[in-house]
Amino acid sequence: MNPRISAAAIAALLSTAVLAACTGTDPEPGPDSPRDIDARSYYDDYDSDTDTDYGSAPTYSTQAESEAGDVAEPTIPPGPNEDNVFRDHGSSGFVDATADPRSTFALDVDTGSYGVARTFLRDGLRVPRAAIRVEEWVNAYEYDDPAPTDSDLGLSAETGLAPSLTDGTQLVRVGVSAREVSAADRPRVNITLVVDRSGSMDIRERLGLVQSSLALLAARLNPDDTVSVVSFEDQARPILEPTPVANTAAIVEAIEGLKPGGSTNLEAGLRLGYEQARDAFDPHAVNMVVLASDGVANVGSTGPGSIIDTIQEEGRSGDGAIHLVTVGYGLGNYNDHLMEQLADLGDGFYAYVDDYAEAEQLFGEDLVTTLTPVASEARTQVTFDPELVTSYRLIGYDNREIADEDFTDPGTDAGELGAGHHATALYEVRLAPGVEPGAVIGNAAVRWNPIGTGSTGDTPQEEVAIDLVAADPDNPEAAPSYRLELAATVADLAQVLKQRAPYADRAVTLDGLLVRAEELVDADVPGAGDLLTLVEQAIDVD
Repeated sequence: MNPRISAAAIAALLSTAVLAACTGTDPEPGPDSPRDIDARSYYDDYDSDTDTDYGSAPTYSTQAESEAGDVAEPTIPPGPNEDNVFRDHGSSGFVDATADPRSTFALDVDTGSYGVARTFLRDGLRVPRAAIRVEEWVNAYEYDDPAPTDSDLGLSAETGLAPSLTDGTQLVRVGVSAREVSAADRPRVNITLVVDRSGSMDIRERLGLVQSSLALLAARLNPDDTVSVVSFEDQARPILEPTPVANTAAIVEAIEGLKPGGSTNLEAGLRLGYEQARDAFDPHAVNMVVLASDGVANVGSTGPGSIIDTIQEEGRSGDGAIHLVTVGYGLGNYNDHLMEQLADLGDGFYAYVDDYAEAEQLFGEDLVTTLTPVASEARTQVTFDPELVTSYRLIGYDNREIADEDFTDPGTDAGELGAGHHATALYEVRLAPGVEPGAVIGNAAVRWNPIGTGSTGDTPQEEVAIDLVAADPDNPEAAPSYRLELAATVADLAQVLKQRAPYADRAVTLDGLLVRAEELVDADVPGAGDLLTLVEQAIDVD
């Protein structure tokens, strides 16, 4: 591997590039041609201030001390399975369709729960039940639903037999896709990076990976995009004022200047980040705050409620909106609940990065292509025909429920989807006797506020809908697609590991899921190899 180019060397190269630009050439690469930054070396070459490995380096106090607001002397950090904070939102049961035929929830494109679980399994550890949010596992996979061309959001739906039940229960998959925006049409981006550089981050898998993540992002953004950096430990400090991405040297210097130390004043970091984002606000750009942290908070207010008003106000300001994306790093004293809640409040999304490959996927590909928001306060309502459906069960989305009557309220706090985003919802449906295959058993609708219209009572809204039909299990030509099979297997794996009612009593085993995953691999289904690896790792730790 080539050594990383120093900031001074890049500055010299850029000086030459600027002179070239003045003579009419264009040395800057396009969005599909990354700048020459050795992003991986930050991760590979990270050198902690101590000489010990992860799990033994003296860095920070425990989560219990953090929640009490006490700042302890540096201690041996907990192992990956210790002092993490998760919030169990339970698991929904079947709903009588006669009593309540409508199911309404906010769309969610978070994948943090899946990333956290993948890290536990990779390290040979059981996944804590409270860490599992099934919809985030399902949404971590791609199903190739077509993107709409005549609307911001589009819907697709399909039905088959539920593989985890033997009583004829059907499984409905509802897919929501956001329209795509080409790289040439993407508006400028104004990103404020809020980086945790407290003592708890002094690990290669944390601060080293954060530095690589920021370098990947800088390498893939357009030259006229803007990046600023705020860091926090005991206090929050501006590290890089709003700087065009073309000034690669300044960005690299800021990345290399991120050194660990101190406690974690996450609240101060976010407040300063929003202040800097607001000062640099560009009405013609996408304005975003990206928080990179392990979620530990042991100075200042330590829960999401302390800055809830600021985050919600900034995220729901119409054309003046500043959105929040949270990216988690590391396990052991990791606060998953805080990171997930902050992203929900900020109309953004929550992801978790556990290795360089995942950083490359998120910061080098996904984040760059989904930076343009296309739908605000997106929510879904599925309505079942109570004469044809006796009961139904939404799988996951347990903390995303919305009152049915709020579906048409533009002020409803729901989710935001960016260009190219996809979200999937699964329902188990029990049909009334005698329902014919192909019968319309209900419909699904997604409603949203167009970007830039705010969320007041007179805000215009848009909606698309699609019918849901009963499957024909006896017709080989109507067999479930690989999309439904993949989503069902991912959801079943999450629920087997979560072991919450009503799923806990089902005769679904990891060995059975292994067979299903192998069949998907044999059929060359995209993503099936990753799923198979997870099932194998889950069997190993069972």
